[in-house]
Amino acid sequence: MEDIYKIIVSEDKLNRKFKLLTESSLFDPAKNIIENICFLINDQDGNFIKDFQSTGFDARLWEIYLFIFLKENQFEFIEDENRPDFHVKKKDYDFFIEASLSAEKIGEKYSEEFIKESVEKVDLAVQKEITDYYSIRLGSVLFSKLNKKYWELDWVKDKPLVFAITPSHNYMAKFLPDAKLMEYLYGKKIITKETEKGLEHVRTEIVTEHKNDEKVIPSYFFSHPNTENVSAIIFSNNCDLHKFNRMAYEHKLSDKELIIVRSGSKYDDSSPNAPAKDFSYHVEKGRSIEEWNESLTIYHNPNAKFPLDRNIFHNVRQIWINDDGEFDGIMMKNYVFHSITMSAEIK
Repeated sequence: MEDIYKIIVSEDKLNRKFKLLTESSLFDPAKNIIENICFLINDQDGNFIKDFQSTGFDARLWEIYLFIFLKENQFEFIEDENRPDFHVKKKDYDFFIEASLSAEKIGEKYSEEFIKESVEKVDLAVQKEITDYYSIRLGSVLFSKLNKKYWELDWVKDKPLVFAITPSHNYMAKFLPDAKLMEYLYGKKIITKETEKGLEHVRTEIVTEHKNDEKVIPSYFFSHPNTENVSAIIFSNNCDLHKFNRMAYEHKLSDKELIIVRSGSKYDDSSPNAPAKDFSYHVEKGRSIEEWNESLTIYHNPNAKFPLDRNIFHNVRQIWINDDGEFDGIMMKNYVFHSITMSAEIK
């Protein structure tokens, strides 16, 4: 695709994040790398640029992220059909990916101002509401995609099908780790305690439902009818403009001189049971630290008709249920659970 920044929608329909990307010098690196990636993407449905500039900005940014993640992992793109979103292949193995997200809603109760106020007041009840709402929103996204029944398409039949989701429904969504999603997918909650030896497993609880106000949804997504047709779920809470900005700045894709500081919580590989550790660093030109894989997880469906091959991804966090019915998986050494980025321009 070319000319993704050539305006084709009316001013009143321009997405505020698109305007931030194109008008703020703080996001000049992100603007450049997104344009570079989009040169490699074909607009399969003819609406990509229109969506990217207006109501579908977050959804199209997620697709851009998935595209570069897959390309960096040496996948080929098969562009024979326009749905699901991706048909990819490595060697003789191919599968499909459908991308989606929990989008912001007009009149959202949990607005940025509402969330910040609850944090300032240390209102734990409201913060629990926000966490519960997180499960409801992601669950709704997955059920919506399930109802599309992509596995019935002739070209998808007998192939692994993966849903890729990211949370974008409110200010807090990308700061929350994936524990609540794991509970929803597998219907299990791991209880741990921190001791001198690190994190110790206390017990595993069965989760039957998730509630927020009057909304109640059943847990254990992978046990529901038709979910056997979904091979795995790809998830990341690290797909925003800051992600692209950091990656681009590290690779010198901007003439701007910026101060970019990233802080957060990451995996501690010093011992098997170590709790997550805090980190903070300055993003520097020419000093490559971050990867596209970094905060992405693949959750394998234990009941899948066509399981996704675990060996086709390299250095990616993966989770599955082993033969003993317990959580198992692969952990990426520098896995980041969540982070926040602050930027300023040097003039």
